[in-house]
Amino acid sequence: MLTVIAGVIGAASYLLPSLIAFNRISRDRWLVLVINVVFGATLPGWVPALYPALRKPRVSAAA
Repeated sequence: MLTVIAGVIGAASYLLPSLIAFNRISRDRWLVLVINVVFGATLPGWVPALYPALRKPRVSAAA
C-alpha cells in the first residue's frame, strides 16, 4: 500500500508541470507535456517544462 502511495506521489510530482499547464489551459500545454515526458526525469529538464506552465498568458493589444 505504501508503495502505491509513493508511486502516485512520485508520478504526480514528475508530471506536475504538465498537470499545471493542462489545468490552466495553457497555449503551450502540449509542448510542456512533451518536454516533461522526454526530459522531466532530470532537474534541468523538469524546470524548463515548469516555466511555460507557470507563465502568464499573453494578452493581445486589441483586448
